[in-house]
Amino acid sequence: MSHLVDRIRRFAAQQSLWSADTRVVVAVSGGSDSVALFHLLRELADLGDLRLAGLIHLHHHIRGDAADADAAFCRDLAARAGVPAVIGEADVPALAARDGVSLEVAGREARQQFYFDALSAFPATALAVAHTRDDQAETVLLRLTRGAGPTGLSGIAPRRDHLVRPLLEVTRAELRSYLNAIKEEWREDATNADSAIPRNRIRHHVLPHLRELNAQADAAIARAADIFRTDATFLDELANEAAGKLVRLEGTRVRVDAAGLEQLPLALARRVALRALETANPSRAYGLEEAQLLCEMVAGGAGASLAGLDMERFGPDVVLLRRVADVASGFSRTVAPAGPFELQLSIPGAVDAPHGRWTLTASGPVSRHQAHAEVGQVLVDASTVGPSLIVRPRRPGDRLHPLGAPGSKKVQDVFVDRKIPRDARDREPIVTDEMGRIVWVAGQVLAEAFRVTPLTTTVVVLTLRRQ
Repeated sequence: MSHLVDRIRRFAAQQSLWSADTRVVVAVSGGSDSVALFHLLRELADLGDLRLAGLIHLHHHIRGDAADADAAFCRDLAARAGVPAVIGEADVPALAARDGVSLEVAGREARQQFYFDALSAFPATALAVAHTRDDQAETVLLRLTRGAGPTGLSGIAPRRDHLVRPLLEVTRAELRSYLNAIKEEWREDATNADSAIPRNRIRHHVLPHLRELNAQADAAIARAADIFRTDATFLDELANEAAGKLVRLEGTRVRVDAAGLEQLPLALARRVALRALETANPSRAYGLEEAQLLCEMVAGGAGASLAGLDMERFGPDVVLLRRVADVASGFSRTVAPAGPFELQLSIPGAVDAPHGRWTLTASGPVSRHQAHAEVGQVLVDASTVGPSLIVRPRRPGDRLHPLGAPGSKKVQDVFVDRKIPRDARDREPIVTDEMGRIVWVAGQVLAEAFRVTPLTTTVVVLTLRRQ
């Protein structure tokens, strides 16, 4: 076993990226990083660390004949390895023009959708992508220039939902040396030299200068990102606890305890303010400036308006009221919300949707080594849940810490990311424990606190079956 394989093996164990039964698909562009990742995971599969389910490649229709050659290269790579391949296509230039975004943004969104679809096609429970330590440093520097806070500066997480990134402690140069050693070729993407792309300017102009100051600058930046990630997670947990005491939803209004918010350290106060804004208007994303405005009102500022919200001071509270006009903005019809429901899901047991659209089952507890998740299923550490769970629709302000993500996320944003239609979101099941903590946005995202770890002995299998 090579030194590089051993390092990735240790990193995967530390981050709980997979187990021996995990079916992993590899996203391969044809470049050196992803081709090396494919061969490294083949070695780990031979060692029994995981099950290599196949290879996927997305043709972006950007580089003409070169992109066709990339797709053919990836198809041949899979064939030589004896694993199935899924070659997808997305007209990224057309998508960018349609949505009024850059090719980079349109390409990223197309890949995310392709990844989600590919997991079901195999089926597989994890998808490996080839982000390296170089990518981590570039990402942090880009976000720093945009004024990101600790969450943004935490960079790329080792795991997010089903995506796993086992190469975050490995450099691009090390991967090319590995490919040369095993005499494997890769494809060069000419767009990687285009300095009009911000990431490439960081890669080719900024990082080389930083390495003159510190030869291990990329490693230092990656280490800082890890520190930011753990700090942001801790602050988010404290903010969630404080928001539970200081933020109250009353019908269409949200009340914020002004005195309580003012007593918090600013780092926590801003996060609690964001929770309050998102609870009052879960259909919009708010940032640091809006959170700061709410903190200033708490400190004695006058009433103000934000996008979709009015803020007024009433006695000891600041009241946030969502403007009705914002609810229907950009829509030609009004969709009646789904009726409320709250179902108790025993372990083991099953519940059916009141509207007949899905069935949720919980089986177990069973030994971790006897269970594996298929499409529509997740494994939950049995020690983190009680004898039953609660199944309900989303509620204003719902948040969770997605598996592998650097911090908490609104359920609303999960639905947007997964392209759940707006008029279907109130019918999607949310699984919580008996204390109300979100365990699973069913079929979408598992919460980090309930994940299976190397110390897990028994698991509960949650299954969503749609009608």
